[in-house]
Amino acid sequence: MRDKAVKGVITVELSYIIPIILSVFMVIIYTVFYFHDKNILIGAAAETAVLGAQLERKPDESGQTDLTGFCRQRIAGKLILFGDASVDVEVTDKLVTVSAAANYRRISVSVRQQAPVLKPEKKIRIKEVTGVGEIDSDGDRSRDE
Repeated sequence: MRDKAVKGVITVELSYIIPIILSVFMVIIYTVFYFHDKNILIGAAAETAVLGAQLERKPDESGQTDLTGFCRQRIAGKLILFGDASVDVEVTDKLVTVSAAANYRRISVSVRQQAPVLKPEKKIRIKEVTGVGEIDSDGDRSRDE
């Protein structure tokens, strides 16, 4: 008789414990998926910002680069929890800013990455080369003959 009472108590206790264990497991899975997708968005936005800063110095034939399409291509098929992300790219003379955001039910993630547009050729000073001649502002060398 005592064995039947113990088996009944275990069944009742497990009916409380199993849903708690499953809930904790699901929270862990959703958390891992959230941070995975956030890292994918951060990486794609950072890569797009750096590429945009580099291409700002040398645009393609049409004068424009499709940075939004590049970022979407980097994100496509890699997000687990979030279905699709919205991407916004803003290019100024000094900065390229990429913002990406994604939503899944009540969960949302947004990232923003920036990269400065560097133009080192404007900062390099051309100095006089001794013994060879001088360098004009156009970059041509004039020889002293």
